[in-house]
Amino acid sequence: MILNPMQWTLAFAAALTTHALAVVLVPQDLSRRPSAPPPRPVLVSLATAPAPVLPTPAVTPPAPVRPTPPLARQPEPEVSQPTPEVVVPPQPAPVPTTVKQEPLTQPSVAAVNPMPVTTPPAPSRPSTAAVSNDNRPPAQEAPAPPAQEVPATVTTAAAPTPVLDNVDLAQLRSQYGKTAHRWLNKHKRYPRRAQYRGEEGTVLVTFVVNRHGEVLNHEVERSSGNPLLDKEALAMIKRAQPLPGFSDELAKVKDTITVRVKVPFKLH
Repeated sequence: MILNPMQWTLAFAAALTTHALAVVLVPQDLSRRPSAPPPRPVLVSLATAPAPVLPTPAVTPPAPVRPTPPLARQPEPEVSQPTPEVVVPPQPAPVPTTVKQEPLTQPSVAAVNPMPVTTPPAPSRPSTAAVSNDNRPPAQEAPAPPAQEVPATVTTAAAPTPVLDNVDLAQLRSQYGKTAHRWLNKHKRYPRRAQYRGEEGTVLVTFVVNRHGEVLNHEVERSSGNPLLDKEALAMIKRAQPLPGFSDELAKVKDTITVRVKVPFKLH
């Protein structure tokens, strides 16, 4: 018989209760009896009840592992080989066959011999050598045609273009530059604001003038550092137009020239 853990616990508790009652009741009986030597102490062994042996469940042997049958090797998919394209060479164009037609046979005609053609002899001409020179009339000389008068052509030589060397041209340009400078000084004005502030300076002006003294364009080549003075220098050229024209020598070789003029603004 195999006891379960609950039964073991109840048995242990009953034994413990019995021993406790014995310990309590025994001294009462002894007190009633005459004194006697003390009894030997009772050794109570509180041994732990052995652990119940649990039934070992029957171990079911594992089912034998059946070997997995090898997978059937699947056939590899066939790789379709590309079908080679057959290139058919182009057929040559059919050559038209000419049917040779036989000439129609003409009915046989008897050959007629042509009549011989006789060429009449050319009439004989008298030889020029046989004719005597005395019998020929004397040749008359043809009169010479009158000589035609050839009109005389008069060629007018073009007037030579005057050619000046660099020295003469530079001299003419210098002379005109001085003339233009004197002309511009007559039209120069000192700005009142700059004069009131005591501002001074020199402006270098460049302008292009034609032979008639007309200024084609002008600009400040080097500023004086003062906008009022620069503005007045350009306004002076506008007021002075037209400038003096070119001299005859300069007008023959130049249509326009470039002039550089210094315009000073000094208070004293």
